[in-house]
Amino acid sequence: MESREARVGTQVRLLDGGKRNGKRRVGTVERTYGHPDYLAMEVRFVDGGTELYWHHELAKVEGNASS
Repeated sequence: MESREARVGTQVRLLDGGKRNGKRRVGTVERTYGHPDYLAMEVRFVDGGTELYWHHELAKVEGNASS
């Protein structure tokens, strides 16, 4: 995901499957931090957990998040 694409409410998924697996990899951006060219994002996942990630660790979910 490009840093400037990050918006609160955007559905995202983790690119590194080793950190989380299955549907637990899909979440919603809750907050952004830092410079617009290099953002960190607080993501709330389907399982209720929140974690902080750099923009390049995430991909924007297109269409249905459950696929």
